[in-house]
Amino acid sequence: MVELGHNVAIVCPGKNIRNEISLESGVMVYRLKSTPIPAQIQEGIRVNLFPKKQIKRIFEEFKPEILHITDHFFISGAACSIAKENKIPIVGTNHFTPYNFINNFVKRKKSPIYIIAAKSMWHALMRIYNDIEMVTVPSEYAKMIIQKAGLKKPVIVVSNGIKLEGYNDKRINSSIVDKYKIDKNKTILLSASRLDKEKKVGILLDACAYLKDKAEFQLLITGRGKDRKNLEAIALKNGISDKVIFTGVVPKSDLKNLYRISDIFLTASEVELQGLSIMEAMASGLPVVASNSMAIPELVKDSVNGFLFEPGDSIDAGEKILKLIKDKALRQKMSLGSLKNINDHDIHIVLARMEGIYKSLQPLNFSG
Repeated sequence: MVELGHNVAIVCPGKNIRNEISLESGVMVYRLKSTPIPAQIQEGIRVNLFPKKQIKRIFEEFKPEILHITDHFFISGAACSIAKENKIPIVGTNHFTPYNFINNFVKRKKSPIYIIAAKSMWHALMRIYNDIEMVTVPSEYAKMIIQKAGLKKPVIVVSNGIKLEGYNDKRINSSIVDKYKIDKNKTILLSASRLDKEKKVGILLDACAYLKDKAEFQLLITGRGKDRKNLEAIALKNGISDKVIFTGVVPKSDLKNLYRISDIFLTASEVELQGLSIMEAMASGLPVVASNSMAIPELVKDSVNGFLFEPGDSIDAGEKILKLIKDKALRQKMSLGSLKNINDHDIHIVLARMEGIYKSLQPLNFSG
């Protein structure tokens, strides 16, 4: 939006117990003092429980003409309250489903506690999102699920978008091979996600156990999370520890190189409202083997730019992966499919759509 000539400010929890202000790439960033939530709930998340006074001061200083929230938690709730007091239109993008959280604690999806918890979490979201002007979601599935949960406001599907530049670049930093102990003589499989239970990385390890005597491969697993030790134990139990590399969190530049050096991207997640890592893999020209769940089929077209497998079925996943390992021509065909399909998610297209939404809500005062 800055490149389109607009003034932009971001308000978010900071990493310290004091407020911080910085100008980053033309964006004014206000980081509010915060405290971490228990890692058992979600690792790496911080909150400010009482942000209204600080946000009111930011509104007085920055004088926004549009408020765009991306969740319904403390900072967003306070910002909505102040925006309404000042008759400022509000757009809300939703990336939330309760299932990401509940699945870590309740295994039986049809149990009373699961159903009650999900309804309570959706209710908390609707208190905010049913009281704003416009809602955007990143996929048709996300639109369906939020309307089914009780949203009454207008909903527009707008992709999260991806900056395509820099992904489909075949130049690879040679140091990546040694740094992550990559064997270029094998088919390289890549998984990039949080290592938490809802991402189902264990399914990929079971799929690779099915592959271990059928193909030469190496599985790179990036990311961190509460489930890492368990996943390492699964790899050991499955007899594939020598074929699996847990990289931990990697710098963005390294991750782009890992996409480039890989042959196939894998995900078993069943809780995606879009899937940024899938989009990054597609932008890098990778065929994708993914769970046939939620919004994933909107990105991964079966037999076009990858294969979809039955959620939770490691054998089905393994068979789909093996088919791609054995057929280089098919991988190349699906690579072209990924590159073609990801063009619809170009960040420049997404920004133009979002700018149009802002202008429709504030046609007289919206700058530019």
